[in-house]
Amino acid sequence: MTEVVSQIMYAITLALAYGGAVLGLFCLIDALTRRADAYAAADKQSKGVWVGITVACAVVLGLAVISNVFEPQSLLWLAAMVGVLVYLVDVRPRLREVSGPGRW
Repeated sequence: MTEVVSQIMYAITLALAYGGAVLGLFCLIDALTRRADAYAAADKQSKGVWVGITVACAVVLGLAVISNVFEPQSLLWLAAMVGVLVYLVDVRPRLREVSGPGRW
């Protein structure tokens, strides 16, 4: 019974690590492809600030997959996930409002 629980916990941790890394990379690419003037028009921080935030978050979330430095249970991983989610839920919709859906 204990081994089944530990395997389930490992699968959840692995899914969170890979999901966070993919989400961090998506937000980084999205922040890089947006125009710089769209950030000002959306009344958000500058493009450089948001690219820096998403780079830092993507690195931390990526290190959770590459090595066990920042596992999904760690505080730094959670902070990186919050940074990515803020971009995804708050900044990205406003940028899409201002500049359109993008090139894709």
